[in-house]
Amino acid sequence: MKHVKVLFFCFLLIIFAVSVRAQETKEHPLIRPFPGSVLAGNMSKHNNFDAFDFYYLNEKTKKREKKTIKGEYWKLLYEVRTKSGQRVTNISTEEFLENYRVAAKEKGGQVVWEDRGVVVLTIPREDGGITWLQVQPSANLGQQYLHIVDEKPFKKSLTFGPAEMKEALDADGRVRLYGILFDVDKATLKEESVKQLQHVVTLMRDNPDLTLEVQGHTDDQGADDYNLKLSQSRAETVVAYLGLFGIDAGRLAPKGYGESKPVEPNTTEEGRAKNRRVELAKQAATVK
Repeated sequence: MKHVKVLFFCFLLIIFAVSVRAQETKEHPLIRPFPGSVLAGNMSKHNNFDAFDFYYLNEKTKKREKKTIKGEYWKLLYEVRTKSGQRVTNISTEEFLENYRVAAKEKGGQVVWEDRGVVVLTIPREDGGITWLQVQPSANLGQQYLHIVDEKPFKKSLTFGPAEMKEALDADGRVRLYGILFDVDKATLKEESVKQLQHVVTLMRDNPDLTLEVQGHTDDQGADDYNLKLSQSRAETVVAYLGLFGIDAGRLAPKGYGESKPVEPNTTEEGRAKNRRVELAKQAATVK
């Protein structure tokens, strides 16, 4: 009898440990599971930083590609259960997937890959980052496996002052500027670009012999020809702005490079953000 009591006590401890682990598993603040789902905490995990490989459709090649996304990571197993605790097994795979598609699109997200009962979605967050989500249901078990990574937003470099720009030009012959911003798919300057542009004005006034190539660069989203024209227009816009403050256009050569000179792979939003930039490149002679 005593032996039975010990076994029963051990069983209670196991149940308690599993229950505590389930309660401690952190759910994702943005992704809501299928209605009626309960988190299987003993089969789920959360890491403050990890990586997961997601598939996506390359819009240019129309082929499936894989990218490794790093950030805060969740592996969550949800089970749809009745109020009495019975597992619901009559929900189809398509019903599971459609629930997540609709929820993602309501938050401004999109489907980036789908095949054989698995869907991959991306959802923009308010902090500027992207949440990646892979949904893989097991319909006959009433389960959904979710792999989620919160990709961190790219933090643009601080606005360079005239002294920092001159130092970079003297040392490297060029300086990357992330404080010059444009409206999406346009060559129209955003208001927050003024501070960085005024620093460029001061740089040119303080160094009257300085001649520069003003370069426009884009990421790889969109057609090559389109990106080339867009980057050229943006470079010309910067030169025109500087001209408003008395900077001789003969000292500036606008040049668009489109997506041809990336500084990071275009496989993440952070990489694409770094590739969308204006650069100033030092010229050896006065630009005609």
